[in-house]
Amino acid sequence: MKKKSTLLIAGAAVAASALFVSAVPANAAGLNIRVGSVQPMSGAGFAAYGTGLANAAAFGVTSVQAAMTAAGVGGSCKMVAQEDSVSDAPSVVREAATKLVASDKVNFIIGSLTSGASLEVGAVTAAASGVIAIASAASSPALTTFQDNDTLFRTYPSDLLQAKALVTAISNANGNTSWVTVGAINNSFGTGLATAFKKAWIRNGGHIGGTVLWNAGAASYDSEAAALVKTKHDAFMFVDYPDSFAKMAPALARTKKWDASKTFMTEAFNDDSAIATVGASLMNGIRGTSAKGNGTDAAAWHTAFLAAYPKNPGTFVDGSGFDGAVLACLAGIYASSTSSKALAKGLRAVGGNSGGTAYSWNQLTAAVKDVAAGKPITYNGVWGYTKMDKAGDPSGGAFEVWAVKSGVIIHDSKLDVKF
Repeated sequence: MKKKSTLLIAGAAVAASALFVSAVPANAAGLNIRVGSVQPMSGAGFAAYGTGLANAAAFGVTSVQAAMTAAGVGGSCKMVAQEDSVSDAPSVVREAATKLVASDKVNFIIGSLTSGASLEVGAVTAAASGVIAIASAASSPALTTFQDNDTLFRTYPSDLLQAKALVTAISNANGNTSWVTVGAINNSFGTGLATAFKKAWIRNGGHIGGTVLWNAGAASYDSEAAALVKTKHDAFMFVDYPDSFAKMAPALARTKKWDASKTFMTEAFNDDSAIATVGASLMNGIRGTSAKGNGTDAAAWHTAFLAAYPKNPGTFVDGSGFDGAVLACLAGIYASSTSSKALAKGLRAVGGNSGGTAYSWNQLTAAVKDVAAGKPITYNGVWGYTKMDKAGDPSGGAFEVWAVKSGVIIHDSKLDVKF
């Protein structure tokens, strides 16, 4: 009797499923969307960020695939390969991206963490056919102007907005006519943000006391530190990474003319591992700005993500990797084509450029139904709202102001800056 009841229930489920699938539009046969990622999952400096972003992207892909199955939409979205760029070394990134395109035949590459690495990925996708890159945490303005044939997008706000956030933070602390000396790592991230900040600071009525650049991997930064403290300054604005600043900070301290409490930095140091790398005694008093997620149901997402990846190192930017992967899958479903032009159009169609019903990360089944029917939607991401402009940049962003006190990072939401 129990067996007969089970069969009846199973038969009813099949019938209900058939009715459900028959309601899905005919064009929902769909594509087999292939996604790959390039992230620094090992090596110095970035492994926690890269691992978190890679895991989040994989979680995004499986989330959309589950929604496709639930919605009765044909095709698939799969994470076919995840490449380790080992500290985002340019040559490794280029090789990894080339492998994903040539061997793994991906339609989307999620990554990478840094701006320089993301430009390397963009160079590969610009020369390929039918492949789109979505950078996870790259912020350099260089991505905006890069000649990428409309194949390089990002879910993270440009440093043109970060520069404005820094201007606000430093103005609040020192006044808008104060003198600021700028120091930066000599790469696309460092020089791009330094240039953007100086322009924004001068427009705001401030003065630049000097600019000093340094190269990664130098044995010593004593000469650069001496040049920095000799300038006229009320505050410093530094753009750097933890590994190189772990050498720069002691050099600054040795001058006996550097005050950490007058120093502002960026999101690379909004992380406990960064404080540990440099040393709390050198970081205490430093303040900074950091892009901040302003998405939908983020707290619930973090709980779900941790359940799926309990060993994930966890950083503030993980949601950006998830959103990139979700957008990729939704764009592929909407496009019904693997041409670069169609996939780029699909990204903008699901990111809210054309309006449509708004869906969050936990409403993906309904979102999939709409995009499979050719309807534009507004995906309200975990990280933020993803409406992408002509350059592939998100059209807005939020930033928080943080400070290091007694080795602990302090955040005050009252100081948040939104664009």
